[in-house]
Amino acid sequence: MEKKEKTWQEYLFILFRRRWVWLMAFFSVIAVTVLLTFTAKPVYEAKTSILIDVEERMQKAIFDMMSPLGQREAKIKNQVEILKSRTLALGVLEFVSHSEFSPFFEKLASDLQNHKKLEQKLAYLKKNLKIQPVRGTDVIELKTTASDPVMASFLANAFADQYFQQSLKFTKGEISEVRQFLEVQLDNIQKELKISEEALKAYKEKEKVTALPDETSELVKKLVEFDGLYNEAKTDLESAVKRMEYMQSQLDTRRSKLVQDITTVSSPLIIQLRNEIANLEAVKASYIAQGFSVNHPKIVEINQRIEDTKKSLITESSKIVSSELLSGDPLALSTDLVNKILLIEIEIHSLSAKAKALGTVVQTYAAQLNSLPEKSLQLARLERQAKVSENIFMMLKEKYEEARIKEAGQIGSVRIIDQAYPPLSPIKPKKKLNLILGALLGILFATTMILSVEAFDTTVKTVPEIERAGIPVLGTIPLIKENNKVWSGNGKHRSKIESEELKISSNLVTHLDPKSAVSEAYRTFRTNLQFTQADTPLKTILVTSPGPGEGKSTTISNLAITLSQSGFKILVVDTDLRKPVLHGIFGVPKEPGVVHYLSGKADLKSIIKPTPVENIFLIPAGIIPPNPNELIGSQKFKNMVEELKGEFDFVLFDSPPMMAVADATVLSTILDGVILVISAGQSHFANMEKVASSLKGLKANLLGGVLNKLKFEKIYGGYPYYYYYHHYYEDGEKKATPS
Repeated sequence: MEKKEKTWQEYLFILFRRRWVWLMAFFSVIAVTVLLTFTAKPVYEAKTSILIDVEERMQKAIFDMMSPLGQREAKIKNQVEILKSRTLALGVLEFVSHSEFSPFFEKLASDLQNHKKLEQKLAYLKKNLKIQPVRGTDVIELKTTASDPVMASFLANAFADQYFQQSLKFTKGEISEVRQFLEVQLDNIQKELKISEEALKAYKEKEKVTALPDETSELVKKLVEFDGLYNEAKTDLESAVKRMEYMQSQLDTRRSKLVQDITTVSSPLIIQLRNEIANLEAVKASYIAQGFSVNHPKIVEINQRIEDTKKSLITESSKIVSSELLSGDPLALSTDLVNKILLIEIEIHSLSAKAKALGTVVQTYAAQLNSLPEKSLQLARLERQAKVSENIFMMLKEKYEEARIKEAGQIGSVRIIDQAYPPLSPIKPKKKLNLILGALLGILFATTMILSVEAFDTTVKTVPEIERAGIPVLGTIPLIKENNKVWSGNGKHRSKIESEELKISSNLVTHLDPKSAVSEAYRTFRTNLQFTQADTPLKTILVTSPGPGEGKSTTISNLAITLSQSGFKILVVDTDLRKPVLHGIFGVPKEPGVVHYLSGKADLKSIIKPTPVENIFLIPAGIIPPNPNELIGSQKFKNMVEELKGEFDFVLFDSPPMMAVADATVLSTILDGVILVISAGQSHFANMEKVASSLKGLKANLLGGVLNKLKFEKIYGGYPYYYYYHHYYEDGEKKATPS
């Protein structure tokens, strides 16, 4: 049996039928939304803009292998992570602790233990921080939120300022480390210079000598010159080592190992290039020892070869670092940091070779000095020491000043474009948006709830549901609300007529109030039934229902009346031998009845009884037998049916519910057709479908179903038909009343 899906009109009807529940659910969501929106603390957002310098400051490095766009994205991502870092948040927290907002942060973590207070404060800062790179630019927007507009702008500026200071510190850090080293060395050499000068003076006074011989003086001069070059190379080497140590100090434990890995990368080509630099430095030192000036073509050529070899060394080292160390994490180190580490590492190797070469030259001249006579040797050593100390002091002082000036000139790679200002209005709660979203959520929630309730409600409530079970619908009958009252034609109640002529049930509304909406519904039902027998006239009809209490007896009684009003002679047979009620509805004696006839205690004529309604006769059930099913299935019952067909235009049979006992099933195979009475909001779809399927399996003629007890005040299907019907008759009665 093919099932049809519900139409959108049905869904609208479901919502309309449960509209009060829908409205309660909808306005409940609206009320909660309004409450949360208007009681929520306002949230203010302040914004500052930061410009990041992504220009490369080094000629060749590992990230040169990336595209310019890749370099920019890599650096911007690194800066975003720095802005989100715990280190920066700690700096901001330290800054805030000395501000007017310090009490707020103390209160924020007042209920926590001491070791958890810091984490709570940091979590608050990071939670209320938003970093957003501006697409297509080198600008990063930094936003902070707070319940106070001034505090929001204060935090945004604090983050920006701490970020700027950290960037400046990092940029200056390498040079600052060298400056501090030179400062210590300068202080030490100044003391050594003083001691060596005093020793030289004391020796000259003691030995009564004023100067060295010219030849010895020239040797000392050469030795002092190379001592100066050697010490300068050593100083540069130690400065480079200090710079490398600083680089490592800027990295966490995981990434600091990469510094060691980068500085220890090796390959046959790298070893060859390092050896070549060492050899070139040795040759250069020998040329200088021979008296070649720094501008001599040979010295210039060697310097150029050293620089070219360094570039080749950088390229080879970069390839190894890229392929072996950073392949899984290309952003593990920032671009600048990797560049600096590579260059410093190569500088250290180059300076080591240079210092070693110059040290060899110094040792050569020192050996010549040691061959002098004792007295001249002592004076020469003192002269050398004093001159060397003086030269080192002057060299260190010059380098110190250079480092100090360079340090002061560093501006970092960060520039704050816009300061944050207290916002004028909060970003949350967004009252209009919240109310709109609340309304949408209310609609969704209310609709979902109604449809969910409907899904769990498996009772039949509408005509399309009956049709989906494959049952034609013959009519819809409104609910008869009261048994102790009947209706007038205008739909208003009037007292039940108590008389000897009308001692029948008020359920016979088609007889008592033929102009009522219910009577009209039964007449429509009668008409539809007559159309079903246009080709094959039906005389015997079974009226049953899936379950008890669905109104089948009331339905069969009123159907009989509407048929009789068309001039037909009608017989109603009460074959509900377990709970018979028709005798009470029509106000006739219960005995003798069907059971008496089938058991041989009465003849057929004696059990057919007239009713107060013209053209309607009734065979009551009689006494309740112990074996109803056997009586109904007997041949005598079948013979009775055939005999009654000849005497009446229609013979209507009432029976027990089909889901309860098998009586109706037996009757359905004997009679011409079956009508199912389905109570709205009571009959379950599964039971109705099962009954329809069972009748189909028995080859019974299922004429259709009647949707009974329908509450038309809920405007079924969107057509308030009976409302208009009532008013039609009401207006008609008014016009008929004489003035």
